[in-house]
Amino acid sequence: MVITGERQVAPTREGIRRDHVARYEWAARRLRKGCRVVDVACGVGYGTRLLAESWHNVVGIDDSDEAIRYARQFYGHELASFAKADVNALPASIGKMDAAVAFEVIEHIEDPRPMLRRLRDTAPLLLASVPNEYLLPYGDGFAYHFRHYTKAEFSALLLECGWIPVEWFGQEGPESEVESNVEGRTLIVVAKRDAAERSVSAPAGDASAMTSPAVAAEPKAEREPAPGDDFPPPAHVAILGLGPSLERYVDLAKRLGGKHAYCDEVWGINAVAGVVLCDRVFHMDDVRIQEIRAKAAPESNIARMLEFLKIHPGPIITSREHPDYPGLVAFPLEECINKFHHPYFNGTAAYAVAYALLLGVKRISLFGCDFTYPNAHHAEKGRACLEFWLGIASEKGVEIRIPKESSLMDAMQTEAERLYGYDTLDVTLRRDGERMAVDLVPRESLPSAAEVERAYDHQRHPNPIVANQEK
Repeated sequence: MVITGERQVAPTREGIRRDHVARYEWAARRLRKGCRVVDVACGVGYGTRLLAESWHNVVGIDDSDEAIRYARQFYGHELASFAKADVNALPASIGKMDAAVAFEVIEHIEDPRPMLRRLRDTAPLLLASVPNEYLLPYGDGFAYHFRHYTKAEFSALLLECGWIPVEWFGQEGPESEVESNVEGRTLIVVAKRDAAERSVSAPAGDASAMTSPAVAAEPKAEREPAPGDDFPPPAHVAILGLGPSLERYVDLAKRLGGKHAYCDEVWGINAVAGVVLCDRVFHMDDVRIQEIRAKAAPESNIARMLEFLKIHPGPIITSREHPDYPGLVAFPLEECINKFHHPYFNGTAAYAVAYALLLGVKRISLFGCDFTYPNAHHAEKGRACLEFWLGIASEKGVEIRIPKESSLMDAMQTEAERLYGYDTLDVTLRRDGERMAVDLVPRESLPSAAEVERAYDHQRHPNPIVANQEK
């Protein structure tokens, strides 16, 4: 049943008890924007939607058909999906996630260890809550609970299942906000996956598997810092060019309250660093060459950009340092070539991607690196090189994000248009565990000759907005 003594049920969040909503609001703030999150035992979905409204991609799972139907009816969102699933055996179809949220669930499971181990294999970060046994003792009043926990007991449970508690929070009462280091009636933890363990999933009751020593992870070789690497390695960087899809980044930053809410660092290509706030600038053209251009056209954008670069504190990653531009830092070309074995860079954005690989960046978002200016696609050669380096990054496990407004990687095209040759088939891609399944269904009708020729016509730009500008 959806409506029980334990579920919070209402068609809007205004009808949900405050402490339940506060936990999800806290989680939305704690998580880096754009995280892939699984909301375990999501109930009617108010928390799943709240996380999605904060720009997280969320999968809410619950073992109740009725709850899932209610969630889809009242709490649907374009960044949220709901699925019926046993929380003790999360479906492999959800794939790898960035974080797991487990509020109001652990106390409802007789043996939560299999679930916690499964979550550990699914995500590196866990945000979870349990009732505090000291202030909310377990008794006859909790018909749907199996037990409550002290802080020490909850910590021991997490450690046994491969989680390391790193921060503690709490709530005093049923109308309370989440506060740091408060031991109220609800205990809340931020836990990180124990990097020293491999998968330790075991069937419920298998005590030998629970107590066996974890297999040590292989040590990772330390990388020498790259020149100009003066900051902690960022996990997520946004690389910005001046193409049309830069507007998408500006809109995101405005909506989220600033660049820090979206990513760890913003890297600007050339003059974009004078337009939006950037942590690092990439300008691989030698400024001496740019000075020649500026002298020939003193009112040009190149001349104005040089004025900005001369006073910028840096780091400005470039091909060669010059003392009258104090922010310049030489690109680590030799290290990059020896590490990746590809001396191929014909555009600044490609250098930025390679630099990100040197630092160990895990996610790269690209805005404005479109190569979609009117007529530029006839002569611009940088797109192929940038996509080449994005392929290397993807092969190394880096997540690549490109807005749908960009022509880079044909992001503005439909899924079918990005698969050449399947003109007589409808192609559907779906995730099947760790694999992508491909469904091919023959089309009932074929295109006309005119439609075929239009598809083969590469004279017009793929972006319809730019194509209209070229008329």
